Amino acid sequence: MPKLNNRWEVPLLVVTAGLGFAAVQMLFASVQYMNGISRAAQNNVVYEVMTTAPELARLQATVARFFLPDSDVTRDDIALRFAIVQNRMKILRTQESRALRGDNAEASELLDRMKVAVEQAKPKIEALQTPQDAAALIDIFDPLNRQASQLSALTTANAANRIATNERRLTCTFWLLLGEILGLLACGVLLISLLRRERRKANRAASVDSLTGLPNRLAFNRALADAFSKASLPGDLAVLMFDLDMFKHVNDTLGHAAGDRLLVSVAERLKPLLHDGRIFARLSGDEFAIIFHKPDARSVALGIASTIQTAFAQPFDTGGTMVAVSASVGVAVPGPEDRQPEDLMKNADLALYAVKGAQRGDIRLYEPAMKQAYLSRQTLSQDLRNALANDELLLNFQPVVNLADGSTRGFEALLRWKHPQRGFISPAEFIPIAEESGLILPIGRWALFKACAVAAQWPETISIGVNLSPQQFMDSELVGIVEDALSRHGIRPDRLTLEITETTLIQNDQSVVTTLNVLRKIGIKTALDDFGTGFASLSYLTRFPFDSIKIDQSFVRGSTAQNNNELIIRSICELAGKLGLQVIAEGIETAEQLALTRSAGCEVGQGYFFDKPMDEVQCATRLSLEQLQASRLHGDATTVDTLRA
Repeated sequence: MPKLNNRWEVPLLVVTAGLGFAAVQMLFASVQYMNGISRAAQNNVVYEVMTTAPELARLQATVARFFLPDSDVTRDDIALRFAIVQNRMKILRTQESRALRGDNAEASELLDRMKVAVEQAKPKIEALQTPQDAAALIDIFDPLNRQASQLSALTTANAANRIATNERRLTCTFWLLLGEILGLLACGVLLISLLRRERRKANRAASVDSLTGLPNRLAFNRALADAFSKASLPGDLAVLMFDLDMFKHVNDTLGHAAGDRLLVSVAERLKPLLHDGRIFARLSGDEFAIIFHKPDARSVALGIASTIQTAFAQPFDTGGTMVAVSASVGVAVPGPEDRQPEDLMKNADLALYAVKGAQRGDIRLYEPAMKQAYLSRQTLSQDLRNALANDELLLNFQPVVNLADGSTRGFEALLRWKHPQRGFISPAEFIPIAEESGLILPIGRWALFKACAVAAQWPETISIGVNLSPQQFMDSELVGIVEDALSRHGIRPDRLTLEITETTLIQNDQSVVTTLNVLRKIGIKTALDDFGTGFASLSYLTRFPFDSIKIDQSFVRGSTAQNNNELIIRSICELAGKLGLQVIAEGIETAEQLALTRSAGCEVGQGYFFDKPMDEVQCATRLSLEQLQASRLHGDATTVDTLRA
């Protein structure tokens, strides 16, 4: 998200004010233009009206001079002057002239008289012959001079009044417009102020985590960029990241509301302890981070990391339920190769990732080797995408035997990867990568179909066990995939055992129960693997429909030296017997371990004491040898019975 700033506000204010003042200036200019145009139109009409009387006087003078001795006046001169008077009469009768004068009854009467007089004068001008004719004509025009003067006076007075009225109206309009513009400016300034205030509020809201009240990722990234640019020495800056171990388990078992209260409690407990940090932020989910920008920031960060873990030693109240969780912490300081703040964040994340991959609840300082390990995992992840297509994956099968006589009861399918360059890669290395990348779904499907295909070649009494990851068990298509694998290879459902770990149960209790019940109705068996190593394994036995439990090998291998482990195995067997569950002991490697697990009540087990994981050919050989041995024993028993008879 781009960084917000207020550099645009002052220019916006200046531009808005400038536009407002420019509008005022244009208003003044418009008023002036309008006044000028108005006066020009009025003056033209007034001039025509006011010159009517002088034109009548000129006509009279021209007529009088026409009969004087040595006069230069011609009939054309008289005709011209009379035409001018006629034109003036037309102007006096125009709508514009009437409007300007504000004609009333008196003005109309004057115009009618003048019209009649002009019409009477026209034939006399055409018939002008003697001085007597001229005198008569002059007498006709004498009243017209007075009438024209009266009209001129009326016109001038009305024009003046109209101009004054228009000026008042224009002035009023000007002030109204000026008030509107000033109001607009005031509203604009107020609007900008409101926008600034709302933006500041939005910035604060965008920079604060709504749940905990801590700064969020946006605020953290800003602070980190600022600190990174100001750090003068590499040791002056450090980033600490931590998250809560098994936080998803809290959400899934107690609900998201309890998870939210846990996050709030963590923030409230740690905030007073982190005064040495420049910023303490919640990045997302259960992930938090702190920036240290001070001399010897590395040591300060590591010290705070220990403080954080100490703070997590006490349980948190999630609204009536006390929850004990731990924190995994990663710390990073800038190195020579770190050019951007994002590099430092990635390093801290890699350090946290390293803790998660090794021992939760620990503290790790970033080392360059972590990045190399990460890149190696990325390369391995890419290689794993091609493993299925290149037939690099294969299954080995470890026998599950009857502890009483060592006969094979079934096999557990174990996934193996033969890398073209690195050779065999441990499942402990590539299975987590497959789960992180989502490749576990196609790989798991392949393993299920392959295991069923191999089991189809075995006797009907031999079962096959297949491990399912939590992601596979959450797949909505799991039941259909299992049914397809069984039907395609003709395997009875009760010959297939799906093994899941407690991690799967933690993901989503209700969903797991639903899926287990559906599988059970089909006839498929289920087993809880690595029993005894989780948080609440005993409670799972009452909530989930299992057919068998597999005691983790850590109890079996320690049973000969630790009486407590032997007691635990015996107790598990007794509890399972009462619940109708079969117990399978894993990791039996010695005769002594076999004797102890057998005496504790285990009927079935597996381990290197019986055989190592083998390929399908070796499985077939083992089963054939057992069948041959059983046939011989059966034959010997038959011979003895015959001899006795």
